Amino acid sequence: MAESTAQGAGGVTPPAPAAPTHTLLRYFIGARALSIVGDRVADVALPLAVLAASGSAFTAGLVGAAGQLPQVIGALHVGALVDRRERRSLMVAADIVRAVAFVAIGLEAAFGGARLIPLVLLSLLTGIADAVFNTAAGSYIPRLVSGQDLMRANGYVEGSDAAATLAGPAAAGWLLQAFGPMIAFATNTVSFLGSALLLARLPKNKPSAEGPGEDESVLAGLRLIRRDRAQTVLLAGACYMHLLAATAFLPLMVRAEKELDFAPSTTGLIVSAAGIGGLVSSFVLARYCDTPRWPKLLASVLAVNGGAVGLLALFDAPLWLATAVLVLDGASALAFIVVATTRQRITPDAVRGRVLAASSAATATVRLVATVSTGALIDLVGPRPVMVVLAALALPFVLLLAMSRSTHPTEPHSAATEMT
Repeated sequence: MAESTAQGAGGVTPPAPAAPTHTLLRYFIGARALSIVGDRVADVALPLAVLAASGSAFTAGLVGAAGQLPQVIGALHVGALVDRRERRSLMVAADIVRAVAFVAIGLEAAFGGARLIPLVLLSLLTGIADAVFNTAAGSYIPRLVSGQDLMRANGYVEGSDAAATLAGPAAAGWLLQAFGPMIAFATNTVSFLGSALLLARLPKNKPSAEGPGEDESVLAGLRLIRRDRAQTVLLAGACYMHLLAATAFLPLMVRAEKELDFAPSTTGLIVSAAGIGGLVSSFVLARYCDTPRWPKLLASVLAVNGGAVGLLALFDAPLWLATAVLVLDGASALAFIVVATTRQRITPDAVRGRVLAASSAATATVRLVATVSTGALIDLVGPRPVMVVLAALALPFVLLLAMSRSTHPTEPHSAATEMT
């Protein structure tokens, strides 16, 4: 891959990294993969370990919610931090914090009786570290690769997420069952430490200095999204993607159990097809979908998303349901890649962290509300009508994107970012 050609303020090109860009990208992708594996292990190990130790679903639910809360209420301040501090160091620090926190969680679950207050506080700490890591990583990658390589690089990131989604939950369940919570969380800790070691080999990334009169507040990202139509449209599409990511599989699993009478193993195989779709989109399709006409591309992908959810309400055979799930997650992965790449390209470096954080706060709120309301709607009207509504909701987002035009350059904004 070619090295980044973006110039700094005053036309000064940042110093070239000491290692070739493709090698640095491997370190970054490897670190992201290890970090995501840690997240996926925690997604399963944490609630199961807390439930087993405390015997309380309420405690497990509160601990899980505490980990998500910083993404909603603290995102804007996290974005400001990422725009004012060196980003590689923030990612390394976030990995170390999570590694230590999960050791403490394992000790509390194994020997402390899974007390509510310590677990909630530790979960809040990991949630803050998650928010810092994800925002810093999204802000870092445009300075690691050139503009034409951003789509492919984000495809690798999304592909590592899909692979971790396939491996992480199964590994977490096996580790808990075979060795108990301490080993499960120790494995999780090792993944974060491995990520930190790889990230430490990357060049530093200092955010661009803001020009005179530019908005330096924590709300700068939110204000940019509000006044820039391209950013607004992009966030609207992202909200529908996160809505589906939070809600699409719950009605499927309820329908599989209550209406179709599938065995749990059959349902698991159907859902696992999602990982295959994500891998295909991330490593194969993404490289052929890099186009300046991103609104039309994203509109098409979201239309496929909506159609696939509708098919989940129509199909009864496991093979066809698995095919629909594969298409759904494949389209979702491609949509996430398009959104990440486009946002990195159209956002000035000096405010990139705050834009990413503001977008994350909006999508996290959508996911939180959707997760809570979907279960209630399924109890009220059944899984099929919920799937139909989710499919129909694609229409306004598709129309909004289809009627929009790309008015931004296809290369990242020039910035005074310095990598040393």
